[in-house]
Amino acid sequence: MMHNNLFLHRLIIHTNENKIAYDETFHKGINIINGDNSSGKSTISHFIFYVLGGYFNDWVKEAKKCTRVIAEVEMNGAVFTIGRAIQINTESKKGNSSEPIFIYWGIVEDSLKASANEWFKYNYNTTSEKKSFSNIFFDNLDLPVVKEESNITFHQILRLLYVDQESPTSSLFYYEQFDTTLIRETVSDLLLGVYNQNLYDAKTRKVEAEKEFDDVKKEIKVIKQFTNNDLHLFPEHIYQLIAGKEAEIHNLEEQLIQLKEKNKIVQYTKNTKLNFQQLNDEAIIQRQKVNELDTEIKTLKYEIEDSHYFIETLESKQRAIKNSVLTREFLGDFPLDYCPECLSDLKKNDDITACKLCKEPVDQSFGVTQARKIEQDLNFQIKESKSLQIKNQRRFLELTTKIDSEKIKLSQIQIQVNSALKDVKSVRDEKIDALYGDKGFLEGEIIQFGTLLENAEMYQKLVESKDKLDKEIDFLNTSIKSMQGNQEQLKKVINAEIEKKGLYLLNNDLKRQDDFIAAKEFNIDYRNNIAFIADKDAKYSASSNFYLKTAARFAIFLASLEIEKMRYPRFILCDNMEDKGIEQARAYNFQKIIIEEANKYDSNNFQMIYTTSYLPPELKNSSYIVGEYYTKINPSLKNID
Repeated sequence: MMHNNLFLHRLIIHTNENKIAYDETFHKGINIINGDNSSGKSTISHFIFYVLGGYFNDWVKEAKKCTRVIAEVEMNGAVFTIGRAIQINTESKKGNSSEPIFIYWGIVEDSLKASANEWFKYNYNTTSEKKSFSNIFFDNLDLPVVKEESNITFHQILRLLYVDQESPTSSLFYYEQFDTTLIRETVSDLLLGVYNQNLYDAKTRKVEAEKEFDDVKKEIKVIKQFTNNDLHLFPEHIYQLIAGKEAEIHNLEEQLIQLKEKNKIVQYTKNTKLNFQQLNDEAIIQRQKVNELDTEIKTLKYEIEDSHYFIETLESKQRAIKNSVLTREFLGDFPLDYCPECLSDLKKNDDITACKLCKEPVDQSFGVTQARKIEQDLNFQIKESKSLQIKNQRRFLELTTKIDSEKIKLSQIQIQVNSALKDVKSVRDEKIDALYGDKGFLEGEIIQFGTLLENAEMYQKLVESKDKLDKEIDFLNTSIKSMQGNQEQLKKVINAEIEKKGLYLLNNDLKRQDDFIAAKEFNIDYRNNIAFIADKDAKYSASSNFYLKTAARFAIFLASLEIEKMRYPRFILCDNMEDKGIEQARAYNFQKIIIEEANKYDSNNFQMIYTTSYLPPELKNSSYIVGEYYTKINPSLKNID
């Protein structure tokens, strides 16, 4: 089975009175919603687009009487249920396009009996604390979560999966007012499969590394601005200065002891005791500060190491979950032709959902769904843990640069305490007082050197970090350039296949547009939102413009069934095959072509859903039909009062 698959299994719409307005089952392969004009076919396509995460608010009056839409979906083998409310603003009469989506990790039948706390709420927008529903869908479809100048939501993905009636015929994508070339280019690269995950990670890391590099440069510049002597940026030099001052202090203390011995007058005074007590108190406080810093550093070090192993464990579990899903898929396709007990031939069973041995039904999706749920929990834990790890590492850097200067302060205070113990407060002459003054001045200088030492150590660590980041950025630039070259090669292969599919659809159109029949090239310019043959400025009728755009969209879809590397979810939703005045025979012909082309591939690998009023007669009682034939008297939405 091809990867990157999206399937809609069932769609349920509830009215404001909690009645069922719509409840139909969809199948893999081709699904056709059939009915007269103005019978509600487009409304159903709007609901599908909306429940899958589309940004939509322009509901018809019947849809405004509905309160919630529920869908059972399958993404890469994981089956779960999504629900989205319909909230109509009383003033604007429009819906809320940014409604959150609720997810139940199981089939729709179980979800309808589940309690509220078994549904998980995901908002439209991503925050630093919680993922959006787009993130969940991207994870389950193995699509990279792209953040460039604009955040690529799942709505942007749907713009290339949904062919609607309201968008201009010249617009390749589902039209929206605030659109950019970057968004269209990124979405197309992502879905065509040329948006490399490693390239995305490298680009993302490059942005982060460049920001870190700029921040480090700014910090280095600030430190240099406030440093008068460049030698003060080197800790080794400051250690030498401190050692020199400590030697001078030791010399002064020796002189003081000699002078006091000569005086032979010893007096113990209250002031001396107070001085010693004050110094001793300061020493105790400073020692406590150093001990607290040391304890915090050790604790942080253990936390950083523990978090590192914890993150590694989580990532290992995440890889194990992904591998288990892939293994399950591989073993699910592994042929079992003989009974493991008696080695006799197993009778063939056409039911692919049944066990090959006992023939009992097997829920193939349950394990994958549970794995995807666990994977989401692991993703959240990894994100939180990495965020905390960055904070701890920054704090660790600050503390390790600070503790050295605090130790020097403690050393100086302790020297003063020791001196006070020796000093029995003799009657001092002017020389002794002068020596004490010199000693105090030197001690003050050492304290200043302690501050310089702290700055110097921070400076050197920042320089080291800057050099490391500079090398990393160089490596990333080289890697990105290499991966972009490979990306361009892959893009050529994929575009060639899309062109081939598009030309087939154009060349086999009814003879209504000579340029289509004679076309030798077919181009899609995603960046500028247009499909064209040879001349971008060529003018056609509205019906031919619609045919050209629809052919382009189906060409992408059909190419995805041919090229497994494409990330396009093998899902297409097309509203109204006969839009913009396409005649009945031309609509019949186009449906015939795309059905013939799609049927060349395994229907378990794709899902096509389209609406039409012009259904070819041979398809009227086919298995492709979903629901009834809708009319104004028998519309798609029921129980609407």
